[in-house]
Amino acid sequence: MSKQIRRCAFWMLVPSLIMMLLVSLYPLLDSIQMSFTNKNILKPNSVAFVGLSNFRKILTDPEFFDTIRVSLIYAFSCAFASFIIGLGIASLLNKKIKGRAVFRALLLIPWAIPTVVAASNWSYLLNDQYGLINTWLMQWHLIDSPILFLANTKLALLTVILVGTWKSYPFMALSLLAGMQSIDGSIYESAQIDGASGSQAFRYITLPSLKQISLVVTTLMFIWGFNNFDITFLMTQGGPLNATRSLAIYTYNLAFFRGRMGYSAAISILTFAIMIGFYSVYQRALHMEERQGK
Repeated sequence: MSKQIRRCAFWMLVPSLIMMLLVSLYPLLDSIQMSFTNKNILKPNSVAFVGLSNFRKILTDPEFFDTIRVSLIYAFSCAFASFIIGLGIASLLNKKIKGRAVFRALLLIPWAIPTVVAASNWSYLLNDQYGLINTWLMQWHLIDSPILFLANTKLALLTVILVGTWKSYPFMALSLLAGMQSIDGSIYESAQIDGASGSQAFRYITLPSLKQISLVVTTLMFIWGFNNFDITFLMTQGGPLNATRSLAIYTYNLAFFRGRMGYSAAISILTFAIMIGFYSVYQRALHMEERQGK
Protein backbone atom coordinates (compact mmCIF):
# COMPACT_ATOMS: atom_id res chain seq x y z
CA MET A 1 0.00 0.00 0.00
CA SER A 2 1.48 3.36 -1.03
CA LYS A 3 1.95 6.31 1.32
CA GLN A 4 -0.64 8.30 -0.61
CA ILE A 5 -3.32 5.65 -0.08
CA ARG A 6 -2.46 5.35 3.64
CA ARG A 7 -2.59 9.13 4.01
CA CYS A 8 -5.95 9.24 2.23
CA ALA A 9 -7.32 6.47 4.47
CA PHE A 10 -6.14 8.34 7.57
CA TRP A 11 -7.86 11.60 6.58
CA MET A 12 -11.06 9.70 5.81
CA LEU A 13 -11.02 8.32 9.35
CA VAL A 14 -10.42 11.70 10.99
CA PRO A 15 -14.10 12.90 10.99
CA SER A 16 -15.39 9.72 12.63
CA LEU A 17 -12.47 9.73 15.07
CA ILE A 18 -13.26 13.30 16.11
CA MET A 19 -16.92 12.41 16.54
CA MET A 20 -16.05 9.40 18.72
CA LEU A 21 -13.77 11.54 20.89
CA LEU A 22 -16.51 14.13 21.33
CA VAL A 23 -19.13 11.50 22.17
CA SER A 24 -17.05 9.30 24.49
CA LEU A 25 -13.84 10.96 25.64
CA TYR A 26 -15.22 14.43 26.42
CA PRO A 27 -18.06 13.17 28.70
CA LEU A 28 -15.56 10.94 30.52
CA LEU A 29 -13.14 13.80 31.15
CA ASP A 30 -16.00 16.10 32.16
CA SER A 31 -17.28 13.48 34.63
CA ILE A 32 -13.82 13.10 36.14
CA GLN A 33 -13.54 16.86 36.58
CA MET A 34 -17.08 17.07 38.00
CA SER A 35 -16.45 14.25 40.51
CA PHE A 36 -14.07 16.53 42.41
CA THR A 37 -16.70 19.25 42.85
CA ASN A 38 -19.92 19.69 44.79
CA LYS A 39 -21.89 20.64 41.68
CA ASN A 40 -25.62 20.66 42.31
CA ILE A 41 -28.34 21.50 39.79
CA LEU A 42 -30.38 23.15 42.54
CA LYS A 43 -27.43 25.39 43.47
CA PRO A 44 -25.80 26.33 40.14
CA ASN A 45 -23.86 29.30 41.58
CA SER A 46 -22.17 27.48 44.46
CA VAL A 47 -19.87 25.04 42.65
CA ALA A 48 -16.63 24.44 44.54
CA PHE A 49 -13.69 22.05 44.41
CA VAL A 50 -14.03 19.43 47.18
CA GLY A 51 -11.18 17.07 46.30
CA LEU A 52 -11.78 13.46 47.34
CA SER A 53 -14.71 14.33 49.59
CA ASN A 54 -17.28 12.74 47.27
CA PHE A 55 -15.32 9.49 47.11
CA ARG A 56 -14.96 9.35 50.91
CA LYS A 57 -18.73 9.82 51.27
CA ILE A 58 -19.40 7.04 48.78
CA LEU A 59 -17.32 4.55 50.78
CA THR A 60 -19.54 5.21 53.83
CA ASP A 61 -22.81 5.41 51.90
CA PRO A 62 -25.07 2.41 52.73
CA GLU A 63 -27.28 3.16 49.73
CA PHE A 64 -24.29 2.80 47.41
CA PHE A 65 -23.39 -0.64 48.73
CA ASP A 66 -27.02 -1.75 48.59
CA THR A 67 -27.19 -0.82 44.91
CA ILE A 68 -23.92 -2.70 44.33
CA ARG A 69 -25.57 -5.76 45.88
CA VAL A 70 -28.63 -5.45 43.64
CA SER A 71 -26.50 -4.93 40.53
CA LEU A 72 -24.32 -7.96 41.32
CA ILE A 73 -27.34 -10.18 41.96
CA TYR A 74 -28.94 -9.08 38.70
CA ALA A 75 -25.73 -9.45 36.68
CA PHE A 76 -24.76 -12.87 38.06
CA SER A 77 -28.30 -14.24 37.83
CA CYS A 78 -28.89 -13.07 34.25
CA ALA A 79 -25.48 -14.29 33.08
CA PHE A 80 -25.89 -17.70 34.72
CA ALA A 81 -29.52 -18.24 33.69
CA SER A 82 -28.87 -17.04 30.12
CA PHE A 83 -25.90 -19.39 29.84
CA ILE A 84 -27.86 -22.44 31.03
CA ILE A 85 -30.87 -21.70 28.80
CA GLY A 86 -28.67 -20.72 25.86
CA LEU A 87 -26.57 -23.87 26.20
CA GLY A 88 -29.68 -26.06 26.18
CA ILE A 89 -31.22 -24.33 23.17
CA ALA A 90 -27.92 -24.32 21.28
CA SER A 91 -27.56 -28.06 21.88
CA LEU A 92 -31.02 -28.69 20.44
CA LEU A 93 -30.51 -26.43 17.42
CA ASN A 94 -27.13 -28.00 16.74
CA LYS A 95 -28.88 -31.26 15.91
CA LYS A 96 -30.31 -32.00 12.48
CA ILE A 97 -34.01 -31.39 13.02
CA LYS A 98 -36.77 -30.28 10.67
CA GLY A 99 -37.39 -26.55 10.63
CA ARG A 100 -34.08 -25.74 12.29
CA ALA A 101 -33.76 -22.49 10.32
CA VAL A 102 -37.24 -21.40 11.44
CA PHE A 103 -36.44 -22.09 15.09
CA ARG A 104 -33.23 -20.09 14.79
CA ALA A 105 -35.20 -17.15 13.38
CA LEU A 106 -37.78 -17.41 16.19
CA LEU A 107 -34.95 -17.51 18.71
CA LEU A 108 -33.95 -13.97 17.73
CA ILE A 109 -37.33 -12.43 18.55
CA PRO A 110 -36.61 -11.49 22.21
CA TRP A 111 -33.22 -10.08 21.24
CA ALA A 112 -34.64 -8.11 18.29
CA ILE A 113 -37.54 -6.54 20.18
CA PRO A 114 -36.61 -3.02 21.40
CA THR A 115 -36.04 -2.92 25.15
CA VAL A 116 -38.68 -0.23 25.66
CA VAL A 117 -41.30 -2.35 23.91
CA ALA A 118 -40.29 -5.51 25.75
CA ALA A 119 -40.35 -3.83 29.18
CA SER A 120 -43.70 -2.18 28.49
CA ASN A 121 -45.27 -5.45 27.31
CA TRP A 122 -43.98 -7.42 30.30
CA SER A 123 -45.17 -4.70 32.69
CA TYR A 124 -48.63 -5.01 31.18
CA LEU A 125 -48.61 -8.82 31.31
CA LEU A 126 -47.43 -8.89 34.94
CA ASN A 127 -49.72 -6.15 36.24
CA ASP A 128 -51.60 -7.30 39.34
CA GLN A 129 -54.86 -5.56 38.37
CA TYR A 130 -55.34 -6.13 34.65
CA GLY A 131 -52.32 -8.21 33.60
CA LEU A 132 -53.02 -11.25 31.46
CA ILE A 133 -50.79 -13.58 33.49
CA ASN A 134 -52.66 -12.95 36.75
CA THR A 135 -55.98 -13.10 34.89
CA TRP A 136 -55.18 -16.49 33.39
CA LEU A 137 -53.83 -17.91 36.63
CA MET A 138 -57.01 -16.89 38.46
CA GLN A 139 -59.24 -18.23 35.68
CA TRP A 140 -57.45 -21.56 35.87
CA HIS A 141 -57.89 -21.50 39.69
CA LEU A 142 -54.15 -21.74 40.27
CA ILE A 143 -54.16 -18.68 42.55
CA ASP A 144 -56.83 -17.03 44.69
CA SER A 145 -55.52 -13.47 44.52
CA PRO A 146 -53.27 -11.59 42.09
CA ILE A 147 -49.51 -12.02 42.47
CA LEU A 148 -47.71 -8.72 42.98
CA PHE A 149 -44.88 -9.44 40.58
CA LEU A 150 -43.65 -5.84 40.44
CA ALA A 151 -45.00 -4.51 43.75
CA ASN A 152 -43.69 -7.16 46.15
CA THR A 153 -40.20 -6.50 47.51
CA LYS A 154 -39.40 -10.23 47.46
CA LEU A 155 -40.66 -10.85 43.90
CA ALA A 156 -39.77 -7.65 42.05
CA LEU A 157 -36.04 -8.36 41.66
CA LEU A 158 -36.69 -11.95 40.63
CA THR A 159 -39.25 -10.77 38.07
CA VAL A 160 -36.84 -8.23 36.58
CA ILE A 161 -34.12 -10.91 36.42
CA LEU A 162 -36.45 -13.26 34.54
CA VAL A 163 -37.36 -10.55 32.04
CA GLY A 164 -33.69 -9.64 31.63
CA THR A 165 -32.85 -13.30 31.05
CA TRP A 166 -35.65 -13.63 28.48
CA LYS A 167 -34.24 -10.58 26.66
CA SER A 168 -30.62 -11.76 26.64
CA TYR A 169 -30.62 -15.56 26.28
CA PRO A 170 -30.85 -15.45 22.41
CA PHE A 171 -27.42 -13.79 22.26
CA MET A 172 -25.99 -16.51 24.49
CA ALA A 173 -27.67 -19.30 22.53
CA LEU A 174 -26.49 -18.05 19.13
CA SER A 175 -22.94 -17.50 20.38
CA LEU A 176 -22.75 -21.00 21.86
CA LEU A 177 -24.37 -22.48 18.75
CA ALA A 178 -21.66 -20.85 16.62
CA GLY A 179 -19.07 -22.37 18.93
CA MET A 180 -20.63 -25.83 18.66
CA GLN A 181 -20.69 -25.71 14.88
CA SER A 182 -16.98 -24.91 14.81
CA ILE A 183 -16.16 -28.21 16.54
CA ASP A 184 -14.83 -30.83 14.14
CA GLY A 185 -17.49 -33.50 13.61
CA SER A 186 -14.85 -36.23 13.28
CA ILE A 187 -14.18 -35.91 17.01
CA TYR A 188 -17.76 -36.94 17.79
CA GLU A 189 -17.55 -39.79 15.28
CA SER A 190 -14.38 -41.11 16.93
CA ALA A 191 -16.00 -40.86 20.35
CA GLN A 192 -19.09 -42.71 19.10
CA ILE A 193 -16.91 -45.50 17.68
CA ASP A 194 -15.18 -45.77 21.06
CA GLY A 195 -18.58 -46.27 22.70
CA ALA A 196 -19.12 -42.82 24.20
CA SER A 197 -22.73 -41.91 24.94
CA GLY A 198 -24.33 -38.62 23.96
CA SER A 199 -24.00 -37.22 27.47
CA GLN A 200 -20.35 -38.25 27.66
CA ALA A 201 -19.61 -36.61 24.30
CA PHE A 202 -21.32 -33.44 25.53
CA ARG A 203 -19.37 -33.48 28.79
CA TYR A 204 -15.92 -34.35 27.51
CA ILE A 205 -15.98 -32.82 24.01
CA THR A 206 -18.59 -30.06 23.70
CA LEU A 207 -18.14 -28.32 27.03
CA PRO A 208 -14.30 -28.21 26.95
CA SER A 209 -14.43 -26.93 23.36
CA LEU A 210 -16.76 -24.12 24.42
CA LYS A 211 -14.62 -22.89 27.31
CA GLN A 212 -13.19 -19.86 25.57
CA ILE A 213 -16.38 -18.63 23.93
CA SER A 214 -18.30 -19.31 27.16
CA LEU A 215 -15.87 -17.11 29.05
CA VAL A 216 -16.27 -14.32 26.50
CA VAL A 217 -20.07 -14.31 26.34
CA THR A 218 -20.64 -14.72 30.08
CA THR A 219 -18.23 -11.86 30.81
CA LEU A 220 -20.01 -9.63 28.30
CA MET A 221 -23.38 -10.63 29.73
CA PHE A 222 -22.20 -9.89 33.26
CA ILE A 223 -20.89 -6.44 32.30
CA TRP A 224 -24.11 -5.61 30.45
CA GLY A 225 -26.15 -6.84 33.40
CA PHE A 226 -24.13 -4.87 35.94
CA ASN A 227 -24.67 -1.70 33.91
CA ASN A 228 -28.34 -2.49 33.27
CA PHE A 229 -30.63 0.50 33.45
CA ASP A 230 -33.40 0.36 30.86
CA ILE A 231 -35.27 -2.85 31.75
CA THR A 232 -35.24 -2.26 35.51
CA PHE A 233 -36.05 1.43 35.27
CA LEU A 234 -38.89 0.94 32.80
CA MET A 235 -40.49 -1.83 34.84
CA THR A 236 -39.99 -0.74 38.46
CA GLN A 237 -38.05 2.56 38.52
CA GLY A 238 -35.94 0.86 41.21
CA GLY A 239 -38.87 0.03 43.48
CA PRO A 240 -40.67 -1.19 45.43
CA LEU A 241 -38.79 0.25 48.42
CA ASN A 242 -35.55 0.24 46.39
CA ALA A 243 -35.68 -3.55 46.04
CA THR A 244 -34.60 -3.33 42.39
CA ARG A 245 -32.57 -0.12 42.54
CA SER A 246 -29.37 -0.86 40.65
CA LEU A 247 -26.21 1.22 40.65
CA ALA A 248 -27.15 2.82 37.32
CA ILE A 249 -30.61 3.83 38.60
CA TYR A 250 -29.13 5.18 41.83
CA THR A 251 -26.66 7.31 39.89
CA TYR A 252 -29.42 8.59 37.61
CA ASN A 253 -31.68 9.50 40.54
CA LEU A 254 -28.87 11.31 42.32
CA ALA A 255 -28.05 13.39 39.27
CA PHE A 256 -31.46 14.26 37.86
CA PHE A 257 -33.84 14.02 40.83
CA ARG A 258 -31.65 15.08 43.75
CA GLY A 259 -29.48 17.35 41.63
CA ARG A 260 -26.19 16.03 43.09
CA MET A 261 -24.19 16.02 39.87
CA GLY A 262 -20.76 15.97 41.51
CA TYR A 263 -21.60 13.05 43.78
CA SER A 264 -23.22 11.05 40.96
CA ALA A 265 -20.17 11.73 38.75
CA ALA A 266 -17.94 10.28 41.46
CA ILE A 267 -20.12 7.14 41.55
CA SER A 268 -19.85 6.90 37.76
CA ILE A 269 -16.05 7.03 38.00
CA LEU A 270 -16.07 4.27 40.62
CA THR A 271 -18.39 2.21 38.42
CA PHE A 272 -15.95 2.70 35.55
CA ALA A 273 -13.11 1.50 37.80
CA ILE A 274 -15.14 -1.57 38.80
CA MET A 275 -15.73 -2.39 35.13
CA ILE A 276 -12.01 -2.10 34.46
CA GLY A 277 -11.45 -4.55 37.31
CA PHE A 278 -13.91 -7.02 35.81
CA TYR A 279 -12.24 -6.63 32.43
CA SER A 280 -8.80 -7.27 33.94
CA VAL A 281 -10.03 -10.48 35.55
CA TYR A 282 -11.55 -11.51 32.23
CA GLN A 283 -8.29 -10.85 30.37
CA ARG A 284 -6.29 -12.90 32.87
CA ALA A 285 -8.73 -15.79 32.64
CA LEU A 286 -8.64 -15.60 28.85
CA HIS A 287 -4.83 -15.66 28.78
CA MET A 288 -4.84 -18.65 31.13
CA GLU A 289 -7.22 -20.51 28.82
CA GLU A 290 -5.03 -19.72 25.82
CA ARG A 291 -1.91 -20.97 27.61
CA GLN A 292 -3.66 -24.17 28.67
CA GLY A 293 -4.86 -24.65 25.08
CA LYS A 294 -1.31 -24.34 23.79
